[in-house]
Amino acid sequence: MTGVQSVDRAFAVLRAVATGGGGVSDVARRTGLAVSTTARLLGTLEAQGAVTRHDPGPSYRIGPAVTDLAATADPAAGLVGRARAHLEMLVAEVGEAAGISIAAGDRSVLYLDQVDGDQDVTLRNWTGEQLPLHVVSSGMILLASRSDAAVRAYARGGLDRYTEHTVTRVTELRRRVAAAREDGHAWTVEEFSVGITSVAAPIRDRDGSTVGALHVHGPSYRLRAGDRAVTLALLATAARI
Repeated sequence: MTGVQSVDRAFAVLRAVATGGGGVSDVARRTGLAVSTTARLLGTLEAQGAVTRHDPGPSYRIGPAVTDLAATADPAAGLVGRARAHLEMLVAEVGEAAGISIAAGDRSVLYLDQVDGDQDVTLRNWTGEQLPLHVVSSGMILLASRSDAAVRAYARGGLDRYTEHTVTRVTELRRRVAAAREDGHAWTVEEFSVGITSVAAPIRDRDGSTVGALHVHGPSYRLRAGDRAVTLALLATAARI
């Protein structure tokens, strides 16, 4: 095979693995390549971490090298994939819904994913929604990752009131942001909507930079602000992600 042909065939193998996995014969059949050629390509891709083998079979699946590359092209998608199993474990531990979010521009938080608990009364799924940073716990955490100058700039853009509990004074916002930095988490109680309480913590990359926020939220009558067990579970999960 020429160099270019090898690349073409390697990508054909990767696409076959991504869309269905399977063993060498399965991948060879879907790509139209000889079994011997497919085996050599899978061996090379496995050595590079682009595919991994799983029993029984063995069958091939996309490996960490490819998912890491995908995450650099779309960090949000990479975060969702890495966090999902941890969200499920957190929900099982605390009994309330949990989700992840990132900043969307300078003024909003974007909810990327949510896992619901099995309670009879649950909150709506906020995945895909955007809300102002100052009215939700995730937003407070994302603001806390910014400089004081950036927080002041945010405040100058206006602090809209959603409930009687919404932070609308600049001095109060700065105090809350400072507390979130010191505590490593932030609670909000009915600041966006009456009846909803939430707590969030930062999700950090290997360099310590905040890349998103992890939150737990639930009805205020059930999720009490300052709940130590929920806070500790949240912080531990954020650290694992």
